[in-house]
Amino acid sequence: MKILRRILFIILCIALLIFLIGFLLPRKIHVERSLLISATPKSIFYQINTLKNWEKWSPWVKTDTTMKLIYSGPESGTGATFKWVSNNTNVGNGSLLIISSVPYDSIQLLMDYGENGKSTSRFVLQNENQNTKVTWSLDSDLGMNPLSRWFGLFSDRMIGPDLERGLSKLDQLMADLKIVNGYAIIDYDVPARILVCIRDTASPGTVTPKLSNMYSKITGFLKSKNLPPAGSPIAVFHNYTDRNFDIETCIPVASIITVPEKMKCIVTNPQKSIMIKYFGPYKSITSAYNALQTYLTNMDLQVSGPGWEEYITNPLMEADSNKWQTNIYYPLN
Repeated sequence: MKILRRILFIILCIALLIFLIGFLLPRKIHVERSLLISATPKSIFYQINTLKNWEKWSPWVKTDTTMKLIYSGPESGTGATFKWVSNNTNVGNGSLLIISSVPYDSIQLLMDYGENGKSTSRFVLQNENQNTKVTWSLDSDLGMNPLSRWFGLFSDRMIGPDLERGLSKLDQLMADLKIVNGYAIIDYDVPARILVCIRDTASPGTVTPKLSNMYSKITGFLKSKNLPPAGSPIAVFHNYTDRNFDIETCIPVASIITVPEKMKCIVTNPQKSIMIKYFGPYKSITSAYNALQTYLTNMDLQVSGPGWEEYITNPLMEADSNKWQTNIYYPLN
């Protein structure tokens, strides 16, 4: 009996020691993970800031396939909320609320787990060249419960993999969204350029001969000055109303030059854009435009000006129209 009492006494002492040490452990926890994603901050921000999109990439939403999600408040931004209801004891019930939304920089959320407490989650987006570094962190206050503080020691090991999995899914989602109807959507930084241009209008039936005639005038002028083009020809589509195109044909040159009447030499500013490489005859190019428009809608992006086509392949040099390459651009805000 003495041995048994001694063993119980030792166990109680150890338990008391563990309990007391618990008060000395950190009360607050911070878990953080980062990933470089090949997408713009704006497009990633849209996927995080619109809570219904979490169903596509969150590491927790699909934990229980029978989980019910209830959305309330605005669709996105500060005040947007969803609640989850689950019979799975490992999931339980809770809610997520966006408490701060700074386009296209950061998003902060309050996660309420009911009896299991609350935590604050934060996403920070940093533009790195044509990629975005996404940092996802989670902070919790464990309060005065010493046992919770002991579990806090393992928080990075327990929560970190979930954050990594979520960022990985977000990365894959952004990659999948950039393939629309078989077309790859490319983020492209258009450099500053010097262009010699002619602007005119045309009906759908006269666009092709009008473009050909306008390019002939520019190339004829450049040849007369012994000036080679500095890039592929471009057609800017400024407007389309009442079955009438407002188009501008341009050819890049190396330096600013004096041009004849009805031509102009302009310098364009650098700008961000999205681009599609289309291969095929011009009569079938609508499919590429439809893919671009779908992408703009899916990513909640707004164009900042007229789109343009860049003709990489010269039809006079390549007889097979299926090999003609046309790059289509839309400038972005």
